[in-house]
Amino acid sequence: MNADSDNAIDVSHQEGRLVRLESLVMHLQRDFETLNAVLLKQQVALERLGLSMTRLDDRLARLGEEDETRDPLAERPPHY
Repeated sequence: MNADSDNAIDVSHQEGRLVRLESLVMHLQRDFETLNAVLLKQQVALERLGLSMTRLDDRLARLGEEDETRDPLAERPPHY
């Protein structure tokens, strides 16, 4: 083989590697964008759950305060 054909093979090999690398980068970029979208949805869901937990905690605290003010002697038994 001569130097020109060796260079042509080397350039062709490098172009093939470059195409594969570009393809891999495109796939990684797509996967990154997909994971980012999922992460954003999870963040929104976590924020909603946090708000729900805060509301439930407040409600439980109010119910606990109400229980303390009840007079058990003034309540009718369940069998009446």
